[in-house]
Amino acid sequence: MFDSHTLNEIRSAGARTAAEALGSRSAASHARAPWWTGLGLGTESGSNLTGSERVKLARVENFLRSCEPAQFTRVADDGSVEQLTYAEVAAHVAAIKGAHDNEKSRAAAERLALGWRKIEAAYAADTAEQLVTEGRWRGFSYAEATAWCWNLFQFEPHGFVHPGSQVRGEALQRLKRGELPEVFSYPERARELADAGLDPRSYRTHQEALGKPTYDPSDVRRS
Repeated sequence: MFDSHTLNEIRSAGARTAAEALGSRSAASHARAPWWTGLGLGTESGSNLTGSERVKLARVENFLRSCEPAQFTRVADDGSVEQLTYAEVAAHVAAIKGAHDNEKSRAAAERLALGWRKIEAAYAADTAEQLVTEGRWRGFSYAEATAWCWNLFQFEPHGFVHPGSQVRGEALQRLKRGELPEVFSYPERARELADAGLDPRSYRTHQEALGKPTYDPSDVRRS
């Protein structure tokens, strides 16, 4: 058995060892942190990011990773070497972010235009005025039901994660083939909107006026 003095020394030594271990772990963690985190060049980080935000972060970090912080010597993918000032690095980062955001805006405009094309095509189809006689879309014309589907898939999305995402994907494929998917209570929602005096065109115009975006899978936040 140890006397009390010896036990106290053992406890003190153990505490110092634990503190040193924790300190070493903290220092190692700090050493592994990207060099740009303290210079205001990074972007948002964390687990609660959308797919689009993760892509932007990856693009920025891919560029920053190619730069050496001491002299900001950038080694490009083709092996060429470029000397950059801090201002030039910051400008490159801003350009990467801006290009990503512009790309996202163009994609949003294309989704909006696609929805209008699909709706107008539905109203121009030979079956446009025929009434649906079976299923949950019963009572709507084929043009109305198709147009409501495109509107609701784009502006009132459901099915962000599996298995809902699989249901959504399969239903969209059926819609593109000219079928009328009966998912996410969309037939009932369309009937509710129609009873409120809206048709597919006026609904879509209203959503645009409110600035509501169409659904973009890359905006879904995943932990």
